Amino acid sequence: MTSSSAPSGPSMAESALLTPSAHLRRDIVVAISTIVVLIAVGFVLRFVPIDVAFSNAAHHLHVSALTQVAEAFYRSLKPLPAAGIMIVATVAVGVLSRRWQVALAFFGGVAVTWGLAEAAKLIVDRPRPGMSDAMTQAVGATADPSFPSGHVAFTASFAAVLICALWATRWRALGIVIGVVLVVGMSVSVVIIGVHYAGDALASIVWVAGVYPAVRAGGAMFIPRVDALLFRRRVGARGSER
Repeated sequence: MTSSSAPSGPSMAESALLTPSAHLRRDIVVAISTIVVLIAVGFVLRFVPIDVAFSNAAHHLHVSALTQVAEAFYRSLKPLPAAGIMIVATVAVGVLSRRWQVALAFFGGVAVTWGLAEAAKLIVDRPRPGMSDAMTQAVGATADPSFPSGHVAFTASFAAVLICALWATRWRALGIVIGVVLVVGMSVSVVIIGVHYAGDALASIVWVAGVYPAVRAGGAMFIPRVDALLFRRRVGARGSER
């Protein structure tokens, strides 16, 4: 009878981050379609800004406490703090799973999905809403384009990857709750403080929903192959030393 000292968390094979996709072609088609459609929608919104009225109404609610919370949330996830959070979370995932492969899938899932959204923003080049001097001082300069929202794209990407990482664990429900709160909170925040239109925030959520499954599937294919290649090289190196 043998004893096992395996960690309580899911192994690499059991992690949803590295589970091979059963519908890889569909995931790729959906991702490409999402990218093309949202970029087209972004160009439409540049010239026919149908979301401006709703966005302005939300921005002028003048709920002081809500605005202060929204500003703080927005500042806490600017690119530099967001990158720091992602790195800390990646290290935590690696330590808890005891698998660098899972940690890499976590980091790559967020970075690639978020990065592609930032690239789309540069292509669409939708101007930001005009902000007051007071709001500019509160949240800082926002000279980059508006569609889709980078803040919401990061938050939604992080939430999607977190939920996926926790899917095979008892913490799944908690991950879903945290993810939903983060995405809804950031989506409301960017509109309330007037740094994005409502369409920018919604586009980011749709972006992640359509693109991340293909990114995850790509990682599930690529990372095990890299792992196998490194293993063969280690075995070869040991054999040559004998």
